[in-house]
Amino acid sequence: MELQTVYAPAVGEDAGQYAKKQKKIAFKADIYDFIFAIAAFVLGYLFSRWVLFAGQGWGVSVFATAYLTSVTAYLKKKGALIWSREAIFWMAVTWAAGLSYALWENISIAPHRILFIFCSAVYYVIVASDRAIMGKTSNFLLIDALNTVIIVPFRNFINQYLSFAVIRKYERVKGKYLSVVIGVALALVLASVLIPLLVRADSGGFRMILDYISTILNKIRLSEFLFYFVVALPIAAYIYGLVSGAAHNRGADAIKPEAAKRLVDKMRIFQPVTVFIVLGAVCGLYLVFILSQIPYFFSAFTGKRPEGWLIYSEYARHGFFELCGIAAINLGIVTICSVSCKKARSKSRALKAFIAALAVITLTLIATAMSKMALYVSVYGLSMPRLLPCVLMVFMAVVFIALIALQKWDFSIVRFALITGSAILCVLCLSNPDAAVVRYNTDRHMSGTLPAYDVEILYRAGSAGVLPALDVFEWTDDMQLRREISTYFQIMGVRLANADAHTKSFETYRIRPEMLFRDMGD
Repeated sequence: MELQTVYAPAVGEDAGQYAKKQKKIAFKADIYDFIFAIAAFVLGYLFSRWVLFAGQGWGVSVFATAYLTSVTAYLKKKGALIWSREAIFWMAVTWAAGLSYALWENISIAPHRILFIFCSAVYYVIVASDRAIMGKTSNFLLIDALNTVIIVPFRNFINQYLSFAVIRKYERVKGKYLSVVIGVALALVLASVLIPLLVRADSGGFRMILDYISTILNKIRLSEFLFYFVVALPIAAYIYGLVSGAAHNRGADAIKPEAAKRLVDKMRIFQPVTVFIVLGAVCGLYLVFILSQIPYFFSAFTGKRPEGWLIYSEYARHGFFELCGIAAINLGIVTICSVSCKKARSKSRALKAFIAALAVITLTLIATAMSKMALYVSVYGLSMPRLLPCVLMVFMAVVFIALIALQKWDFSIVRFALITGSAILCVLCLSNPDAAVVRYNTDRHMSGTLPAYDVEILYRAGSAGVLPALDVFEWTDDMQLRREISTYFQIMGVRLANADAHTKSFETYRIRPEMLFRDMGD
Protein backbone atom coordinates (compact mmCIF):
# COMPACT_ATOMS: atom_id res chain seq x y z
CA MET A 1 0.00 0.00 0.00
CA GLU A 2 1.33 3.43 -0.91
CA LEU A 3 0.96 6.98 0.26
CA GLN A 4 1.08 9.90 -2.10
CA THR A 5 3.46 12.73 -1.32
CA VAL A 6 2.13 16.00 -2.68
CA TYR A 7 4.60 18.76 -3.46
CA ALA A 8 3.36 22.33 -3.23
CA PRO A 9 3.88 24.28 -6.46
CA ALA A 10 6.68 26.82 -6.33
CA VAL A 11 5.96 30.49 -6.88
CA GLY A 12 5.51 31.08 -10.62
CA GLU A 13 5.23 27.38 -11.44
CA ASP A 14 2.37 26.46 -13.78
CA ALA A 15 0.01 23.53 -13.29
CA GLY A 16 1.78 21.38 -15.91
CA GLN A 17 5.16 21.71 -14.26
CA TYR A 18 3.59 21.06 -10.90
CA ALA A 19 1.86 17.88 -12.12
CA LYS A 20 5.13 16.52 -13.53
CA LYS A 21 6.88 16.95 -10.19
CA GLN A 22 4.30 14.88 -8.33
CA LYS A 23 5.21 11.28 -7.75
CA LYS A 24 4.28 8.42 -5.51
CA ILE A 25 6.66 7.58 -2.74
CA ALA A 26 5.95 4.38 -0.85
CA PHE A 27 6.39 4.23 2.91
CA LYS A 28 8.71 1.25 3.13
CA ALA A 29 8.71 0.11 6.73
CA ASP A 30 11.38 -2.03 8.35
CA ILE A 31 11.64 -3.64 11.75
CA TYR A 32 12.64 -0.33 13.39
CA ASP A 33 9.53 1.37 12.01
CA PHE A 34 7.45 -1.48 13.44
CA ILE A 35 9.09 -1.24 16.87
CA PHE A 36 8.60 2.52 16.99
CA ALA A 37 4.95 2.03 15.98
CA ILE A 38 4.48 0.00 19.17
CA ALA A 39 6.39 2.64 21.16
CA ALA A 40 4.13 5.35 19.68
CA PHE A 41 1.07 3.54 21.06
CA VAL A 42 2.67 3.58 24.51
CA LEU A 43 3.59 7.26 24.15
CA GLY A 44 0.05 8.09 23.01
CA TYR A 45 -1.42 6.35 26.04
CA LEU A 46 0.97 8.07 28.44
CA PHE A 47 0.16 11.42 26.83
CA SER A 48 -3.61 10.92 27.07
CA ARG A 49 -3.48 9.74 30.68
CA TRP A 50 -0.65 11.78 32.20
CA VAL A 51 -0.43 14.91 30.05
CA LEU A 52 -3.66 15.69 28.20
CA PHE A 53 -6.09 15.21 31.10
CA ALA A 54 -3.68 15.82 33.99
CA GLY A 55 -0.96 18.18 32.81
CA GLN A 56 1.00 18.13 36.05
CA GLY A 57 3.20 15.98 38.24
CA TRP A 58 5.97 13.51 37.59
CA GLY A 59 3.84 11.72 34.99
CA VAL A 60 4.58 14.51 32.49
CA SER A 61 8.30 14.18 33.24
CA VAL A 62 8.17 10.44 32.56
CA PHE A 63 6.38 11.07 29.26
CA ALA A 64 8.91 13.72 28.19
CA THR A 65 11.83 11.40 29.00
CA ALA A 66 10.22 8.44 27.20
CA TYR A 67 9.37 10.61 24.19
CA LEU A 68 12.88 12.02 23.78
CA THR A 69 14.53 8.64 24.33
CA SER A 70 12.36 6.72 21.86
CA VAL A 71 12.36 9.45 19.19
CA THR A 72 16.13 9.88 19.37
CA ALA A 73 16.74 6.12 19.23
CA TYR A 74 14.40 5.73 16.23
CA LEU A 75 15.99 8.60 14.28
CA LYS A 76 19.43 7.17 15.01
CA LYS A 77 18.45 3.69 13.80
CA LYS A 78 16.96 5.18 10.63
CA GLY A 79 20.16 7.14 9.96
CA ALA A 80 18.28 10.45 10.16
CA LEU A 81 19.73 11.81 13.42
CA ILE A 82 21.98 14.88 13.07
CA TRP A 83 23.68 15.74 16.37
CA SER A 84 24.04 19.48 15.90
CA ARG A 85 24.36 21.99 18.73
CA GLU A 86 20.84 23.13 17.97
CA ALA A 87 19.45 19.60 18.25
CA ILE A 88 21.17 19.18 21.61
CA PHE A 89 19.75 22.53 22.74
CA TRP A 90 16.16 21.59 21.88
CA MET A 91 16.51 18.18 23.49
CA ALA A 92 17.86 19.80 26.66
CA VAL A 93 15.13 22.45 26.69
CA THR A 94 12.36 19.89 26.17
CA TRP A 95 13.71 17.58 28.86
CA ALA A 96 14.26 20.44 31.33
CA ALA A 97 10.70 21.70 30.80
CA GLY A 98 9.45 18.14 31.35
CA LEU A 99 11.61 17.76 34.46
CA SER A 100 10.05 20.90 35.96
CA TYR A 101 6.75 19.02 36.26
CA ALA A 102 8.35 16.55 38.66
CA LEU A 103 9.69 19.43 40.74
CA TRP A 104 7.06 22.16 40.94
CA GLU A 105 3.35 22.63 40.28
CA ASN A 106 3.78 26.06 38.64
CA ILE A 107 0.02 26.61 38.53
CA SER A 108 0.26 30.22 37.38
CA ILE A 109 2.22 29.35 34.25
CA ALA A 110 0.48 26.03 33.50
CA PRO A 111 -0.88 27.11 30.06
CA HIS A 112 2.45 28.64 29.04
CA ARG A 113 4.40 25.59 30.19
CA ILE A 114 2.28 22.94 28.45
CA LEU A 115 2.30 24.92 25.18
CA PHE A 116 6.04 25.41 25.48
CA ILE A 117 6.83 21.72 26.03
CA PHE A 118 4.55 20.71 23.13
CA CYS A 119 6.19 23.17 20.70
CA SER A 120 9.73 22.30 21.77
CA ALA A 121 9.03 18.54 21.62
CA VAL A 122 7.72 18.60 18.05
CA TYR A 123 10.33 21.13 16.90
CA TYR A 124 13.11 18.91 18.26
CA VAL A 125 12.12 16.25 15.71
CA ILE A 126 12.54 18.63 12.76
CA VAL A 127 15.84 20.03 14.01
CA ALA A 128 17.33 16.65 15.01
CA SER A 129 16.46 15.16 11.60
CA ASP A 130 17.81 18.24 9.77
CA ARG A 131 14.47 18.93 8.08
CA ALA A 132 14.31 22.68 8.76
CA ILE A 133 13.82 24.61 5.54
CA MET A 134 17.23 26.31 5.77
CA GLY A 135 18.94 23.44 7.60
CA LYS A 136 18.54 25.21 10.94
CA THR A 137 16.27 27.71 12.66
CA SER A 138 16.09 30.76 10.42
CA ASN A 139 13.89 33.73 9.55
CA PHE A 140 11.57 31.22 7.83
CA LEU A 141 10.47 29.89 11.23
CA LEU A 142 6.76 30.15 10.35
CA ILE A 143 7.25 27.77 7.43
CA ASP A 144 9.14 25.34 9.67
CA ALA A 145 6.32 25.58 12.20
CA LEU A 146 3.74 24.84 9.48
CA ASN A 147 5.73 21.80 8.36
CA THR A 148 6.29 20.56 11.92
CA VAL A 149 2.81 20.94 13.36
CA ILE A 150 0.58 20.26 10.34
CA ILE A 151 2.12 19.12 7.05
CA VAL A 152 4.53 16.36 8.16
CA PRO A 153 2.39 14.64 10.82
CA PHE A 154 -0.87 14.68 8.86
CA ARG A 155 0.70 13.63 5.56
CA ASN A 156 2.06 10.60 7.36
CA PHE A 157 -0.88 10.07 9.68
CA ILE A 158 -1.46 6.40 8.74
CA ASN A 159 2.21 5.42 8.62
CA GLN A 160 1.87 3.80 12.02
CA TYR A 161 -0.62 1.27 10.71
CA LEU A 162 1.26 0.79 7.45
CA SER A 163 4.34 -0.17 9.47
CA PHE A 164 2.60 -3.38 10.56
CA ALA A 165 3.07 -4.63 7.01
CA VAL A 166 6.64 -5.47 8.02
CA ILE A 167 5.22 -8.63 9.62
CA ARG A 168 4.80 -10.04 6.12
CA LYS A 169 8.57 -10.27 5.83
CA TYR A 170 8.64 -12.67 8.73
CA GLU A 171 6.38 -15.53 7.71
CA ARG A 172 7.03 -17.59 10.84
CA VAL A 173 6.24 -14.68 13.08
CA LYS A 174 3.16 -13.91 11.01
CA GLY A 175 1.84 -17.47 11.22
CA LYS A 176 2.43 -17.69 14.95
CA TYR A 177 0.93 -14.26 15.52
CA LEU A 178 -2.19 -15.13 13.54
CA SER A 179 -2.58 -18.44 15.37
CA VAL A 180 -2.39 -16.73 18.74
CA VAL A 181 -5.02 -14.16 17.73
CA ILE A 182 -7.38 -16.86 16.48
CA GLY A 183 -6.88 -18.94 19.60
CA VAL A 184 -7.54 -16.04 21.96
CA ALA A 185 -10.67 -15.02 20.01
CA LEU A 186 -12.12 -18.56 20.08
CA ALA A 187 -11.33 -18.92 23.78
CA LEU A 188 -13.16 -15.65 24.57
CA VAL A 189 -16.21 -16.77 22.58
CA LEU A 190 -16.36 -20.11 24.41
CA ALA A 191 -15.81 -18.43 27.79
CA SER A 192 -18.71 -16.01 27.17
CA VAL A 193 -20.99 -19.03 26.59
CA LEU A 194 -19.73 -21.33 29.35
CA ILE A 195 -19.24 -18.89 32.25
CA PRO A 196 -22.97 -17.96 32.63
CA LEU A 197 -23.87 -21.69 32.63
CA LEU A 198 -21.20 -22.48 35.22
CA VAL A 199 -22.39 -19.64 37.46
CA ARG A 200 -25.92 -21.06 37.51
CA ALA A 201 -24.61 -24.49 38.49
CA ASP A 202 -22.14 -23.09 41.02
CA SER A 203 -22.52 -23.58 44.77
CA GLY A 204 -20.57 -20.43 45.58
CA GLY A 205 -16.88 -21.17 45.07
CA PHE A 206 -16.74 -20.35 41.36
CA ARG A 207 -18.66 -17.14 41.94
CA MET A 208 -16.07 -16.14 44.53
CA ILE A 209 -13.34 -16.56 41.93
CA LEU A 210 -15.27 -14.41 39.47
CA ASP A 211 -15.85 -11.77 42.15
CA TYR A 212 -12.13 -11.77 42.90
CA ILE A 213 -11.30 -11.29 39.20
CA SER A 214 -13.92 -8.54 39.01
CA THR A 215 -12.31 -6.80 41.99
CA ILE A 216 -8.92 -6.89 40.27
CA LEU A 217 -10.41 -5.45 37.09
CA ASN A 218 -12.06 -2.69 39.10
CA LYS A 219 -8.75 -1.85 40.68
CA ILE A 220 -7.06 -1.44 37.31
CA ARG A 221 -10.11 0.55 36.15
CA LEU A 222 -10.68 -1.29 32.89
CA SER A 223 -13.24 1.20 31.56
CA GLU A 224 -10.90 4.07 32.37
CA PHE A 225 -8.06 2.27 30.60
CA LEU A 226 -10.21 1.75 27.50
CA PHE A 227 -11.18 5.46 27.46
CA TYR A 228 -7.57 6.63 27.58
CA PHE A 229 -6.61 3.98 25.02
CA VAL A 230 -9.19 5.23 22.52
CA VAL A 231 -8.03 8.83 23.02
CA ALA A 232 -4.42 7.67 22.60
CA LEU A 233 -4.98 6.26 19.10
CA PRO A 234 -5.00 9.59 17.17
CA ILE A 235 -2.28 10.97 19.45
CA ALA A 236 -0.04 8.00 18.68
CA ALA A 237 -0.75 8.38 14.95
CA TYR A 238 0.22 12.07 15.14
CA ILE A 239 3.47 11.34 16.97
CA TYR A 240 4.36 8.53 14.59
CA GLY A 241 3.42 10.60 11.55
CA LEU A 242 5.67 13.46 12.64
CA VAL A 243 8.70 11.35 13.53
CA SER A 244 8.44 8.84 10.68
CA GLY A 245 7.80 11.64 8.18
CA ALA A 246 10.96 13.39 9.35
CA ALA A 247 12.95 10.13 9.32
CA HIS A 248 11.81 9.18 5.80
CA ASN A 249 11.76 12.82 4.58
CA ARG A 250 8.15 12.50 3.47
CA GLY A 251 6.49 15.91 3.31
CA ALA A 252 9.23 17.78 5.18
CA ASP A 253 10.43 19.39 1.94
CA ALA A 254 7.00 20.31 0.59
CA ILE A 255 7.99 23.98 0.63
CA LYS A 256 11.34 24.66 -1.01
CA PRO A 257 13.80 27.32 0.23
CA GLU A 258 13.89 28.94 -3.19
CA ALA A 259 10.10 29.28 -3.26
CA ALA A 260 10.10 30.78 0.23
CA LYS A 261 12.74 33.34 -0.74
CA ARG A 262 10.84 34.29 -3.88
CA LEU A 263 7.70 34.75 -1.80
CA VAL A 264 9.54 37.14 0.52
CA ASP A 265 10.88 39.06 -2.50
CA LYS A 266 7.32 39.51 -3.79
CA MET A 267 6.41 41.16 -0.47
CA ARG A 268 8.82 44.03 -1.18
CA ILE A 269 6.21 46.45 -2.53
CA PHE A 270 7.14 49.84 -0.99
CA GLN A 271 9.74 52.32 -2.23
CA PRO A 272 12.43 53.17 0.35
CA VAL A 273 11.17 56.75 0.69
CA THR A 274 7.74 55.47 1.77
CA VAL A 275 9.29 53.32 4.49
CA PHE A 276 11.57 56.17 5.62
CA ILE A 277 8.60 58.54 5.99
CA VAL A 278 6.70 55.99 8.10
CA LEU A 279 9.63 55.22 10.38
CA GLY A 280 10.57 58.89 10.66
CA ALA A 281 7.03 59.88 11.60
CA VAL A 282 6.80 57.13 14.24
CA CYS A 283 10.15 58.04 15.77
CA GLY A 284 9.23 61.75 15.78
CA LEU A 285 5.90 61.02 17.47
CA TYR A 286 7.63 59.06 20.25
CA LEU A 287 10.22 61.78 20.79
CA VAL A 288 7.54 64.46 21.14
CA PHE A 289 5.65 62.18 23.56
CA ILE A 290 8.73 61.62 25.74
CA LEU A 291 10.14 65.15 25.70
CA SER A 292 6.78 66.79 26.42
CA GLN A 293 6.43 65.04 29.78
CA ILE A 294 9.93 64.28 31.04
CA PRO A 295 9.19 64.94 34.77
CA TYR A 296 6.15 62.65 34.73
CA PHE A 297 7.66 60.09 32.41
CA PHE A 298 10.83 59.42 34.42
CA SER A 299 9.62 60.03 37.98
CA ALA A 300 9.20 56.30 38.61
CA PHE A 301 12.98 55.88 38.32
CA THR A 302 13.34 57.93 41.51
CA GLY A 303 10.59 56.01 43.32
CA LYS A 304 8.38 59.08 43.64
CA ARG A 305 4.93 59.99 42.42
CA PRO A 306 4.63 63.00 40.13
CA GLU A 307 2.44 65.89 41.19
CA GLY A 308 -1.28 65.24 40.87
CA TRP A 309 -1.06 61.49 41.58
CA LEU A 310 -2.21 60.65 45.10
CA ILE A 311 -2.31 56.86 44.76
CA TYR A 312 0.74 54.83 43.84
CA SER A 313 -1.24 52.06 42.16
CA GLU A 314 -3.01 54.44 39.77
CA TYR A 315 0.24 56.05 38.69
CA ALA A 316 2.17 52.77 38.44
CA ARG A 317 -0.51 51.02 36.41
CA HIS A 318 -1.33 54.05 34.28
CA GLY A 319 0.27 53.44 30.91
CA PHE A 320 2.22 50.28 31.84
CA PHE A 321 0.28 47.88 29.65
CA GLU A 322 -0.05 50.56 26.96
CA LEU A 323 3.73 50.82 26.87
CA CYS A 324 3.96 47.02 26.66
CA GLY A 325 1.60 47.10 23.69
CA ILE A 326 3.56 49.89 22.03
CA ALA A 327 6.78 47.86 22.34
CA ALA A 328 5.09 44.90 20.63
CA ILE A 329 3.68 47.16 17.90
CA ASN A 330 7.12 48.64 17.29
CA LEU A 331 8.50 45.15 16.77
CA GLY A 332 5.81 44.56 14.17
CA ILE A 333 6.55 47.90 12.48
CA VAL A 334 10.24 47.04 12.18
CA THR A 335 9.42 43.61 10.76
CA ILE A 336 6.94 44.91 8.18
CA CYS A 337 9.19 47.77 7.09
CA SER A 338 12.20 45.46 6.72
CA VAL A 339 10.25 42.92 4.67
CA SER A 340 8.22 45.31 2.52
CA CYS A 341 10.95 47.79 1.56
CA LYS A 342 12.17 47.31 -2.03
CA LYS A 343 15.70 48.12 -0.95
CA ALA A 344 17.03 45.43 1.40
CA ARG A 345 18.02 46.54 4.88
CA SER A 346 21.58 45.29 4.38
CA LYS A 347 21.97 47.71 1.44
CA SER A 348 20.37 50.79 3.01
CA ARG A 349 22.17 52.81 5.68
CA ALA A 350 19.12 55.04 6.13
CA LEU A 351 16.87 52.05 6.87
CA LYS A 352 19.41 50.71 9.36
CA ALA A 353 19.55 54.12 11.09
CA PHE A 354 15.76 54.40 11.38
CA ILE A 355 15.45 50.85 12.74
CA ALA A 356 18.22 51.46 15.30
CA ALA A 357 16.59 54.75 16.37
CA LEU A 358 13.19 53.09 16.83
CA ALA A 359 14.85 50.29 18.81
CA VAL A 360 16.55 52.81 21.16
CA ILE A 361 13.26 54.66 21.69
CA THR A 362 11.48 51.38 22.40
CA LEU A 363 14.13 50.41 24.95
CA THR A 364 13.47 53.74 26.67
CA LEU A 365 9.75 52.99 26.79
CA ILE A 366 10.43 49.49 28.14
CA ALA A 367 12.69 50.88 30.87
CA THR A 368 9.99 53.39 31.84
CA ALA A 369 7.34 50.67 32.00
CA MET A 370 9.60 48.49 34.14
CA SER A 371 10.29 51.36 36.53
CA LYS A 372 6.54 51.85 36.98
CA MET A 373 6.02 48.18 37.72
CA ALA A 374 8.94 48.19 40.17
CA LEU A 375 7.30 51.10 42.00
CA TYR A 376 3.99 49.25 42.04
CA VAL A 377 5.58 46.09 43.47
CA SER A 378 7.48 48.04 46.12
CA VAL A 379 4.19 49.40 47.48
CA TYR A 380 1.73 46.50 46.96
CA GLY A 381 3.89 43.39 46.71
CA LEU A 382 4.48 40.89 43.94
CA SER A 383 2.05 38.65 42.04
CA MET A 384 2.26 36.48 38.94
CA PRO A 385 0.14 38.94 36.89
CA ARG A 386 2.84 41.51 37.73
CA LEU A 387 5.82 39.21 37.27
CA LEU A 388 4.94 37.69 33.89
CA PRO A 389 4.62 41.04 32.03
CA CYS A 390 8.02 41.99 33.43
CA VAL A 391 9.52 38.76 32.09
CA LEU A 392 7.97 39.52 28.71
CA MET A 393 9.39 43.04 28.75
CA VAL A 394 12.87 41.72 29.61
CA PHE A 395 12.62 39.37 26.62
CA MET A 396 11.54 42.21 24.33
CA ALA A 397 14.38 44.39 25.61
CA VAL A 398 16.87 41.65 24.70
CA VAL A 399 15.30 41.36 21.23
CA PHE A 400 15.51 45.12 20.61
CA ILE A 401 19.14 45.16 21.75
CA ALA A 402 19.79 42.35 19.28
CA LEU A 403 17.94 44.39 16.65
CA ILE A 404 20.41 47.23 17.16
CA ALA A 405 23.31 44.77 16.85
CA LEU A 406 21.74 43.41 13.65
CA GLN A 407 22.35 46.73 11.92
CA LYS A 408 26.09 46.05 12.19
CA TRP A 409 26.38 42.25 12.21
CA ASP A 410 24.42 39.81 10.07
CA PHE A 411 22.58 36.98 11.87
CA SER A 412 19.08 35.51 12.08
CA ILE A 413 17.11 37.68 14.50
CA VAL A 414 14.28 35.13 14.52
CA ARG A 415 16.66 32.32 15.52
CA PHE A 416 18.15 34.51 18.25
CA ALA A 417 14.69 35.46 19.58
CA LEU A 418 13.45 31.85 19.55
CA ILE A 419 16.47 30.48 21.39
CA THR A 420 16.48 33.35 23.89
CA GLY A 421 12.74 33.09 24.54
CA SER A 422 12.96 29.32 24.98
CA ALA A 423 15.83 29.68 27.43
CA ILE A 424 13.88 32.27 29.45
CA LEU A 425 10.78 30.04 29.54
CA CYS A 426 12.91 27.07 30.55
CA VAL A 427 14.45 29.00 33.44
CA LEU A 428 10.98 30.21 34.44
CA CYS A 429 9.67 26.63 34.57
CA LEU A 430 12.62 25.38 36.64
CA SER A 431 12.73 28.32 39.06
CA ASN A 432 9.28 27.81 40.63
CA PRO A 433 8.01 31.40 40.22
CA ASP A 434 4.84 30.80 42.29
CA ALA A 435 6.95 29.97 45.34
CA ALA A 436 9.24 32.94 44.66
CA VAL A 437 6.25 35.32 44.55
CA VAL A 438 4.76 34.03 47.81
CA ARG A 439 8.15 33.97 49.54
CA TYR A 440 8.85 37.57 48.46
CA ASN A 441 5.56 38.80 49.91
CA THR A 442 6.02 36.71 53.05
CA ASP A 443 9.51 38.03 53.77
CA ARG A 444 8.41 41.62 53.20
CA HIS A 445 5.30 41.23 55.37
CA MET A 446 7.30 39.69 58.22
CA SER A 447 9.92 42.43 57.93
CA GLY A 448 7.24 45.14 58.11
CA THR A 449 7.74 46.61 54.62
CA LEU A 450 4.47 45.15 53.27
CA PRO A 451 1.55 45.96 55.61
CA ALA A 452 -1.13 43.73 54.04
CA TYR A 453 -0.70 40.01 53.35
CA ASP A 454 -2.69 38.89 50.30
CA VAL A 455 -4.03 35.39 51.04
CA GLU A 456 -5.53 35.21 47.54
CA ILE A 457 -2.00 34.80 46.18
CA LEU A 458 -1.67 31.59 48.22
CA TYR A 459 -4.58 30.04 46.34
CA ARG A 460 -3.11 31.11 43.02
CA ALA A 461 0.20 29.51 44.01
CA GLY A 462 -1.33 26.16 45.00
CA SER A 463 1.02 23.96 47.03
CA ALA A 464 3.86 26.45 46.45
CA GLY A 465 2.29 28.73 49.04
CA VAL A 466 2.13 26.19 51.89
CA LEU A 467 5.61 26.58 53.40
CA PRO A 468 5.66 30.43 53.29
CA ALA A 469 2.10 30.47 54.67
CA LEU A 470 3.24 28.28 57.58
CA ASP A 471 5.84 30.90 58.48
CA VAL A 472 3.21 33.66 58.50
CA PHE A 473 0.74 31.47 60.42
CA GLU A 474 3.25 30.86 63.22
CA TRP A 475 4.55 34.45 63.24
CA THR A 476 1.42 36.60 63.11
CA ASP A 477 -0.90 37.52 65.98
CA ASP A 478 -3.65 38.59 63.57
CA MET A 479 -6.42 36.04 64.23
CA GLN A 480 -8.31 36.97 61.07
CA LEU A 481 -5.22 36.31 58.96
CA ARG A 482 -4.62 33.02 60.80
CA ARG A 483 -8.19 31.91 60.08
CA GLU A 484 -7.82 32.73 56.39
CA ILE A 485 -4.54 30.81 56.18
CA SER A 486 -6.08 27.89 58.09
CA THR A 487 -8.89 27.71 55.53
CA TYR A 488 -6.29 27.67 52.76
CA PHE A 489 -4.48 24.79 54.51
CA GLN A 490 -7.68 22.74 54.74
CA ILE A 491 -8.55 23.25 51.07
CA MET A 492 -5.03 22.32 50.01
CA GLY A 493 -5.10 19.26 52.26
CA VAL A 494 -8.28 17.94 50.65
CA ARG A 495 -6.96 18.63 47.15
CA LEU A 496 -3.66 16.88 47.74
CA ALA A 497 -5.33 13.91 49.45
CA ASN A 498 -7.54 13.33 46.39
CA ALA A 499 -4.78 13.80 43.81
CA ASP A 500 -3.55 10.84 41.77
CA ALA A 501 0.03 9.80 42.39
CA HIS A 502 1.27 10.70 38.89
CA THR A 503 -0.06 14.29 39.24
CA LYS A 504 2.14 14.99 42.26
CA SER A 505 5.54 16.64 42.27
CA PHE A 506 8.44 16.98 44.66
CA GLU A 507 6.78 20.13 45.92
CA THR A 508 3.57 18.30 46.90
CA TYR A 509 5.31 15.20 48.28
CA ARG A 510 7.31 17.23 50.79
CA ILE A 511 4.14 18.71 52.28
CA ARG A 512 3.11 16.48 55.17
CA PRO A 513 -0.61 16.15 56.03
CA GLU A 514 -0.04 17.42 59.58
CA MET A 515 1.12 20.73 58.10
CA LEU A 516 -2.28 21.39 56.55
CA PHE A 517 -4.70 20.64 59.39
CA ARG A 518 -3.66 23.02 62.09
CA ASP A 519 -5.37 24.30 65.21
CA MET A 520 -5.25 28.08 65.68
CA GLY A 521 -5.07 27.72 69.41
CA ASP A 522 -6.37 30.43 71.69
